[in-house]
Amino acid sequence: MRRNGLVLLVFLLMTLALLALPSIALAAEVKEIIAEGAYCMGDGETPTVAEERALLQAKRVAVEQAGTYVESYSKTLNYQLTADEIRVISSGVMEVSILDKQRTVVGSSINFWVKIKALVSSDRIEDMAAKVKEKSLVEDYKKLQEDYDKSQHEVAQLKQQLQQTSDDTEKARIRTQITASETGFQASSWLERGNNQLAARNYNRAIEAYSQAIQLNSHSARAYLNRGHAYIMTEQYPLAIVDFDRALTIHPELVFAYYAKGYAYDRLGHRQAAIWSYRTYIQYAPAEQQAYVARARHRIRVLQWNQ
Repeated sequence: MRRNGLVLLVFLLMTLALLALPSIALAAEVKEIIAEGAYCMGDGETPTVAEERALLQAKRVAVEQAGTYVESYSKTLNYQLTADEIRVISSGVMEVSILDKQRTVVGSSINFWVKIKALVSSDRIEDMAAKVKEKSLVEDYKKLQEDYDKSQHEVAQLKQQLQQTSDDTEKARIRTQITASETGFQASSWLERGNNQLAARNYNRAIEAYSQAIQLNSHSARAYLNRGHAYIMTEQYPLAIVDFDRALTIHPELVFAYYAKGYAYDRLGHRQAAIWSYRTYIQYAPAEQQAYVARARHRIRVLQWNQ
């Protein structure tokens, strides 16, 4: 009996060991990336934003390196991803920490340098690969990069104008424009953080980031729209409806807000308001959103049936 018990114990231990093998094989792979960024701050700029611009440069370098890894890994899983989708995934899955940063005075300018470490986990790639097929994520990312480039170009021109003029009134005007550009840059940075947190399902952090973006730029329709999505995911439906209305007031072409508002009313049990929102969405929805149009029509039928 004792021998049989020992044999059974050995068998159980071997079975448990074998069962553990798949989990070991499927353990997430983590890619580490080191990148650097630099920015030269001139007259009229603030150190905080200059440092953020240097950090943005480092992140862009890291995204390009991460993109190579994401593309290679996605091919092993037979994911069909576009170049833009790969960049969005790379940006969304990176966990960034600052390793070192320095400020160096050169004449009347200050050079900012930052070194970062970006970690890319394979399990997050799989999660993001499904979400990135939502076209809005790619569009948001591309628009943000365009805004960043526009801000960099504007500030470079303004700094050049500031150096060329000796008129104090003109200098004050240019510095005011630089401040406005910096505010826009910071708003875009918070919007991007919110998008990354939303994609990672960190909804409360996403709400905080979008709120910061809105505080800096109260005309950011996309920040209101995306914060509304985060409110829905945290079941704060009345707040979501307010944000969707604000987004539509600023940018009426963001018609997906009607679908999202319909969903919020639906969850609150406000049938007529939900039906009206769904119908409005169906009327204006673009061709690429036909899957949501089908869902809206289905919900209208269900709501009418239950009246």
